[in-house]
Amino acid sequence: MRVTKIKIENFRLLKNITVDIEKNLSLIIGKNNCGKTSFLLCLEKFIGGSATKNQFTFEDLNSDIKDLLLKVIEGTLPNDQQIAISLKIFIQYDEKDDLEHIGDKVIMDLDPDNQYIVLAFEYRANQEDIQRLATDFHNIKAKKIAEGKASKNLFDYLKESHGKYFSTTRRSLRFDTTSNMEDESDFVDLDAEGVNLSKIINFKWISARRNVSNKDTDNSLSLLSAKIYKKLEATNPDQNIVEDFKDTLSTTDTKLNLVYEKIFEDVIVDVKKFGGVNQNESIIKIVSSLQHRDLLEENTTVMYGLGSGEHDLPENYNGLGYLNLISMIFEIKLKLHDFQKDISESPSDVNLLFIEEPEAHTHPQLQRIFIKNIKSLLSPGISRTDGVSRSLQTILSTHSSYIVSESDFEDIKYFKKSDGCVTSKNLKDLKDYYGDSQHYTFLKQYLTIHRSELFFADKAIFIEGDTERVLLPAMMMKIDQEDLVENIKSGTTSQIPLLSQNISMIEVGAYSHIFEKFVSFIGVRSLIITDIDSAKEFPDLDEKGNQKFNKQGDPKTELKKCRVIEGTHTTNASLVFFYKTDELAFYSALEMANKRLTKKINSPWSQCEKGELLCAYQTLEANQLGEGYHARSFEDAFFHINRDFIKSLTYDDKNEFIGKSTLPSLVQKHLKDFADSTTDAYTCAEKAIGSKPSFAMEVLLNSSSHEITLTDAQSGNSKTVSMEFANWNTPSYIKEALKWLKQD
Repeated sequence: MRVTKIKIENFRLLKNITVDIEKNLSLIIGKNNCGKTSFLLCLEKFIGGSATKNQFTFEDLNSDIKDLLLKVIEGTLPNDQQIAISLKIFIQYDEKDDLEHIGDKVIMDLDPDNQYIVLAFEYRANQEDIQRLATDFHNIKAKKIAEGKASKNLFDYLKESHGKYFSTTRRSLRFDTTSNMEDESDFVDLDAEGVNLSKIINFKWISARRNVSNKDTDNSLSLLSAKIYKKLEATNPDQNIVEDFKDTLSTTDTKLNLVYEKIFEDVIVDVKKFGGVNQNESIIKIVSSLQHRDLLEENTTVMYGLGSGEHDLPENYNGLGYLNLISMIFEIKLKLHDFQKDISESPSDVNLLFIEEPEAHTHPQLQRIFIKNIKSLLSPGISRTDGVSRSLQTILSTHSSYIVSESDFEDIKYFKKSDGCVTSKNLKDLKDYYGDSQHYTFLKQYLTIHRSELFFADKAIFIEGDTERVLLPAMMMKIDQEDLVENIKSGTTSQIPLLSQNISMIEVGAYSHIFEKFVSFIGVRSLIITDIDSAKEFPDLDEKGNQKFNKQGDPKTELKKCRVIEGTHTTNASLVFFYKTDELAFYSALEMANKRLTKKINSPWSQCEKGELLCAYQTLEANQLGEGYHARSFEDAFFHINRDFIKSLTYDDKNEFIGKSTLPSLVQKHLKDFADSTTDAYTCAEKAIGSKPSFAMEVLLNSSSHEITLTDAQSGNSKTVSMEFANWNTPSYIKEALKWLKQD
């Protein structure tokens, strides 16, 4: 028996979300404030330790439901609205399961092909409750006005009094196998039927806020060891090791009694003096009464060894990361004992463990160690020595890219917040979305091994090569500084700097189009920086330089790269994929707004001014001398607009050649030719660069900065701004694309 999916409605950010639950481990990922903790707390409040008492607050209601309730109370909507927080747990069983706890009143359909039950929980106000709320609130409001006092608004009133109008319901709904949905009209009231839900489902969780520190006085691990013993004794009271422990304590009690007689001899004699009428009437003894449960709580210390085996140190001498990892293992073992229950009671049919953000206080290596070993730790499930066993399902939430990188792609659930609503997507659904198993396999491996941080990014940049990878952060800083200067001059508020935004940069070579379905799937604003890759047809020649011919006898041609001004086509596979043409004239004429793309489900990418994907490539641009030029590649564009910068690194003030020390990665002959203006940027880009990463590093090493002081138009005060990388320019196609990405 296991949970297959969980559906939540109207709880905080979770307006309407369905999360598929895997058989063993489900990994919930997403950025901060995307609903991961809300998902956990909704489960805790309905089926966890908080379920026995009302732990809901008015703030738990989704904002849309609050607005709906307000309109009903104000009379602008009829009193027939569904005002409720809802949790539905879909459980699948089979013929091997023990149906004792669900067979009588919980199973709603005796069809052998329908092996689902739906447990439905609501925190709701029905029509009578809402009418009563309206009457009470209007009376209180009228009374305050009559007294000349300010009255509370509805929401302030409900923050204190929502419990008078809202209550929790628990039902079992029939699952309709035809529609593959729950049937709200066909249900059993579980409270009215006296169904003990704790026998059906057991929910435990481990909070991200673990009580672990490495202060000298902290012994949290030692206290956890005592709790584990108590659970062990409760579930296995006859186990030999427990009996050995008790026998040892009994022997110790006898020995301590003899010592206590001597230690407390004077006190006992004095007490005798204050006895009753008869001598020795008030006789006391101080005896040893070591309790096996209490002993561990105050007298057990977790130690860790130094490797030699000769010296041990107490737990608080360990690093916080290791303490947290060990604490999690202890807590997991403790929860497993909780799931097993006492020997006199059977475990629940369904057992659900939620581990919240295990990465807290741990460094990347420990995060990887944890996720690699968590499945093996949990795989035995709920297994007792008396032969009773149950399955265990674990949900783990994280925003650690390191944990994702070591996880199974098929286990991942991606939480995405958009337009005030959170959705959940199974990454394994990408396999069907892609269709091409080769592309899916590549994407799965690449994302989990190399670029799992993309899952947690607000925006993404896909780049082709090493040069862009090295220089792009500097270009982003230059834009931030230039924008800051403009904001100070105009007295306007600046946008969040690019370098302060959550932007992931991914190097994909010429394969950015392979990521297109993933980008659409997770809905992240994305920028592809690529090359226009101009080409034209050349005669197709054999090894001897002779013309090749096709079967019809016509001369064969092939596309080869060339200057943009000479080109007729682009050989860039990504551009052709997104814009559906290889005609170079199309790309040369394309305006910025028309480069943006959008994609609807089961439809190709199409141009859209409000699209969330932009392809940026080289455009016609003038350099410092006013010379217009359309580059073919990034290096081509960089050389064109930075001829003065390159020249300053080629010759010093005395016109002595210094290029060998400043730009050693460039072929010196071609560097001189470019600095002397005897060759153009295209030739320099094609022939001069020996190592692209080295060239990019040399640009950074030879960069200079300066400060500018200006008057703030808003305050009138003087402000100084440091301008880094000030002696070279960013190609315009990258600059305008980064400015687009910078926008909210």
